[in-house]
Amino acid sequence: MNKNKKTFLSFVFIILSLILSYLGFSNLRYMESSYFNLTRENSSLLEKKNKTEEKIKNLSQDINLKNSKLDVISSEIEKFDILQNKSTEIEELNRELGDSLIPFEENRELKFFGISKEKVNSFTPLRGNFIDKDLLREDMEDNLRLLPFFIDSHYAYDLNRSIGKHNIKGFENLGLVEYLLKGDNYLLKSILLNDSSKISKLKDEKEAILEKEDNLLEVYENIYGLNKNSKNKNLKDLKVVKDKEKEDNEEEILNALCLDILNSSINYLKGYEIKNEDGLNKFKSKDEILMTEKIEGKKLITNYYRGVDEKAYTISEEKE
Repeated sequence: MNKNKKTFLSFVFIILSLILSYLGFSNLRYMESSYFNLTRENSSLLEKKNKTEEKIKNLSQDINLKNSKLDVISSEIEKFDILQNKSTEIEELNRELGDSLIPFEENRELKFFGISKEKVNSFTPLRGNFIDKDLLREDMEDNLRLLPFFIDSHYAYDLNRSIGKHNIKGFENLGLVEYLLKGDNYLLKSILLNDSSKISKLKDEKEAILEKEDNLLEVYENIYGLNKNSKNKNLKDLKVVKDKEKEDNEEEILNALCLDILNSSINYLKGYEIKNEDGLNKFKSKDEILMTEKIEGKKLITNYYRGVDEKAYTISEEKE
């Protein structure tokens, strides 16, 4: 009896424990401080954290992209300022382009050569290498008069063709400068301003064409004995002076080299001697001094002498 009672009570306690445990766990689900609620809240917070970090990452990328765009805009603003500050440079380019244009060479009129239109229309040209009929003196004079006219026309055509090609480049660049002055696309203007190398080449090209024109005019004058204007004459005189200076310099160097060779070959030459007078070595040919050498400090000063139109001058060279 006692054993059955104990068994019954044990069974009752087990059932009560299960019921109480169920009720206790059920109540924990609705308690804010329960383990389940804390775990669930923690999971929710972790998920929100991950989403927040993802948003922060996206926002950082957007910020970097906007900063890049801001840098580009700032750079363009700086270009605007550069263009504003370079207005003087643009005006200078415009002036240089205007100066680079070359006027066309005009064909000389027939009367310049002493020829009338009637003579041009009636003259008999020479044909081939041989003259198969007798020509009157008047016919020969007509041919000789027309010859410079034909040559001048060909020369003017060739020169004007070069001038035309050059001026086309100038007018093209004048359009670019016009856009630099009045255009509204600052990005394009900055590109054009940074690429102005072609403009600087026009000046050199103009000088080459003018030199060609000057050379041809000199030949023309030599053939036909015509007088050029004072500008061409001054250019010719300047060229003669420069050529003379270059020629004299080359002759002086050659003279010094020849004297050095003679000096080093003194033992094999007759009529040449070296004399020392007061520390000055003189290389002489009879009574004429060709060169001297003198030591001053640690330097050897060599003087070369050359007579030009009974005038003598000295070329000095210092050697360690």
